[in-house]
Amino acid sequence: MRILRRYFFLAIGGTTLLVLAVLLSLGAFIQFIGELNDIGTGDYGLPQALVWVLLKLPNVMFQMLPIATLLGALLGLGNLAGRSEFIVLRAAGISPAGLARAAGMTGVVLAGAALLLGEAVGPPLERYARQFRTEAKYGRAGLDTGRSVWIRDGSTLLNVVAPTGEPGVGGVYLFRKGDDGWLDSVGRADSIHVEPDGSWVLDNYAESRFVEAGVEAGSRGSPALRGLNRDLLALAEVREETLSGAALFRYIRYLQRNGLESRRYEVAFWARISTALAVAVMCVLAVPFVLGALRSGGAGARMLTGLGIGLAWFLMARTLTDGGAVWGLSPLLVAWLPTALLAAAAGVALARVR
Repeated sequence: MRILRRYFFLAIGGTTLLVLAVLLSLGAFIQFIGELNDIGTGDYGLPQALVWVLLKLPNVMFQMLPIATLLGALLGLGNLAGRSEFIVLRAAGISPAGLARAAGMTGVVLAGAALLLGEAVGPPLERYARQFRTEAKYGRAGLDTGRSVWIRDGSTLLNVVAPTGEPGVGGVYLFRKGDDGWLDSVGRADSIHVEPDGSWVLDNYAESRFVEAGVEAGSRGSPALRGLNRDLLALAEVREETLSGAALFRYIRYLQRNGLESRRYEVAFWARISTALAVAVMCVLAVPFVLGALRSGGAGARMLTGLGIGLAWFLMARTLTDGGAVWGLSPLLVAWLPTALLAAAAGVALARVR
């Protein structure tokens, strides 16, 4: 079985890398087309756009790996079936379950690579890509750490600090200068969001004003802020694709402790694990198809089947992620249902093979 597992690994791994290269080329081209409108803003030119696309590729690769693995497994195992090697293996006494276990071991290795990619490579490069792009377009603007952004709007200075999950960290700080150039007031809010009319609103805003008699503290309505740059503010936003699994888990705990909405990040946390597991399931799912209806089919039929199954899985995952909040579904259900259905389909299909 060790020889068989190694043989399957070479057959599936080679075609998976080939398919992944094609999908990544298509994904990189789409990403680059989306940047054409921004080329020419500040120092953001063609070389910077290419660097930004390359930095985004690891996260794109992580998302595409399950589909690439299914296509690669169908093509790799299909080539073996086309050369009648599966008939020899069956004649040697290896059951369909044994073939599935051998293919599954390749899937486990690929799933481990996907998890490493999604945890250790993709998030830091995604974080740096956002900072690199914004710095090229608008200058440094206080981007030394990537956690705090300074923005000026006339006589108002805004400091947005991204939450990190630690107590007392994060928030929005507003500094206003008077007509004489001296500091007139200091305010703080928990967060900032944009209204439909384009103005930025500070949530739970409190302010201390400096007057001749001393300092006046109290809450007041949120000041109207306009002209703030979305790209700069986005650097201080906590995005799930820029966090490792451990950091994502800590941030979820921080939100829950403070009674804040954490559903989006919970879905992202569990979806990252289920996506890696789906890579292993895809390898197993390819076995009953190659042993059954696709045994004598060509590469075109296998590609079409793999694309159909992969797109169905991807669309279901996206639909549940986007619609789960509307339907009030559990984050665990949203993240795990597509992979669970995929595993059930693989088990049923394998049980029907004789």
